[in-house]
Amino acid sequence: MMSEQESLLPPEERDKVEHPKRHNLEPFRDSSRTRELRFWLNILFMIGAIAGLVVYFYASQSVAMWILAVSCGFKFIELALRILKI
Repeated sequence: MMSEQESLLPPEERDKVEHPKRHNLEPFRDSSRTRELRFWLNILFMIGAIAGLVVYFYASQSVAMWILAVSCGFKFIELALRILKI
């Protein structure tokens, strides 16, 4: 990264330069209904993940794998909604 002394522009012109907008700073185009659905899908995922870990360590490992698989399904649905911005 260039310091202020290494800049190719004089100081008075540096302030006039417009930088491109960053895409990740754009407002999130998400309806309140989708946001609420994503919120509940995340809650289901977290509850399922915790329950799956508890069952894994204290009961049946095969049942825990099914619980974790279902909770990962909730997370994949939430991820698809977030990426597709539905």
